[in-house]
Amino acid sequence: MVESEVGSMRTASIREFRSELPSLTRQGEVVLVTNHGKMVGCFLPMEETDALPVELKREFVLSMGKTLARELAAKNLSEKDVLDDFKRFKKNRRGQ
Repeated sequence: MVESEVGSMRTASIREFRSELPSLTRQGEVVLVTNHGKMVGCFLPMEETDALPVELKREFVLSMGKTLARELAAKNLSEKDVLDDFKRFKKNRRGQ
């Protein structure tokens, strides 16, 4: 368990998380996933987003932003390319 100003939070190694996933999803609790003691992910049930400390939310968003930026750069895509593709997808989906 991790103690914070908000309360306590469950931590699990990747192996524990994988083996306990069905139980964790039923319990609906926030779980910090670690690899050799370093946070590598977070299971955040949609109804429990307020339970995650602001600092962890900020770290998560920054990490996701950096990951997406690297992926876009590696594929030579811009934000506009992604948005245009999404608009085409929505338009095609409605036509089906």
